[in-house]
Amino acid sequence: MSEFSQSYHLLGSKEKAIELINHAGEQGFVFEDDSRWTTFVILGDEFRPSDSIVESNKDLLVHYVYAEDHGWSLSIFRQSTLIFKFDCSWDETDIEDFDFDEEELIEMFGDGEVSAPSDEIFDLDVIKKLVEEAGNDSSDLEVLFTKDPEVIFAMESPCAYQIAEKLGILNYAWISADSPEMDDGFYKNVIKV
Repeated sequence: MSEFSQSYHLLGSKEKAIELINHAGEQGFVFEDDSRWTTFVILGDEFRPSDSIVESNKDLLVHYVYAEDHGWSLSIFRQSTLIFKFDCSWDETDIEDFDFDEEELIEMFGDGEVSAPSDEIFDLDVIKKLVEEAGNDSSDLEVLFTKDPEVIFAMESPCAYQIAEKLGILNYAWISADSPEMDDGFYKNVIKV
């Protein structure tokens, strides 16, 4: 079974994450915070940031997607402002799951190479600052945002995993709104909101 992970990571406490979900009028699950990031998922997510979550956000928020056989994306918001966005897809099948419009699909696959949608905001300084604040090395970040399929598949662990770890995010693998109900043991400390 392939991994389909989608989660939010709020720079703040679980109480702030619960408040954000409630204010947005959503339902979901909040994980125990790890003293830096609080991970949460919301029901009904479709591999893109929820408008209601983004509009209700008052802090720094990361939206993380990793679809093992298809691609990955990372969006970072300061309040409701998108300050970083990176999308990488390497499989045309089921690409509609990422909710790209026709123009973006043509842009991504028109020349047969993997590339990003036009609304990408790639400011490596945003990531570098967050990585350094987490106490991690930021010297090799650029290679982790590659779109070269040969480089992507030659890496020992997925780029998405490496970025999450560098940001100091602990809960990212095999996490989605469907996961808590599928695996009660792993998700025993989540709070249903």
